[in-house]
Amino acid sequence: MIITLTGKPCSGKSSVAQVLVEKYGFKVYSVGEIFKEEAHKHNMTTEEFNKFLMSNPEYDNFLDNRTMELGKLWASEKVIFDSRLAWHFIPHSFKVFLDLDEEEMAKRLATSDRTGLEKYSTIEEARKTLISRFNAENDRYKKFYGVDNTNLKNYDLVTTSKNRTPEDVAEEIIKGYLKHFKLKTVD
Repeated sequence: MIITLTGKPCSGKSSVAQVLVEKYGFKVYSVGEIFKEEAHKHNMTTEEFNKFLMSNPEYDNFLDNRTMELGKLWASEKVIFDSRLAWHFIPHSFKVFLDLDEEEMAKRLATSDRTGLEKYSTIEEARKTLISRFNAENDRYKKFYGVDNTNLKNYDLVTTSKNRTPEDVAEEIIKGYLKHFKLKTVD
């Protein structure tokens, strides 16, 4: 009954997860929010924190172990893991990847009202930062776990959020989820 939701930065994972919570009664566990809080506690941007983690894997290990534990504990519950790697640590989940092109990612980040240390003066600056962060994360995943987050064969559903509402994307996810688990309803 678990959905693991990953994808490109700014692809709308949190917004889609919120729709799934409100409309279908899922609960959500957001590793990304915890990650951002830790970066902020260390007075770093998420990009700086990613680089820090390349040589300090203890934090990743803590989050990964916690994700695996919760995946087992909540196996029969309706839970969304908003996480880059939960699909790997919870193999029995319905694995979703939200795709988005670089230009749209950058526009969303540059014009968002996100809190934290990251502020961008241009869309190009936001794009470079996002790509650097995404690549650094994936390099870390390859190094520590031998997995490629960008290999779309890892997922049960790959979709885009470009020019779509979170409600539309959530509906597609639910349809795929029901089909995957051979269910008639989400209850």
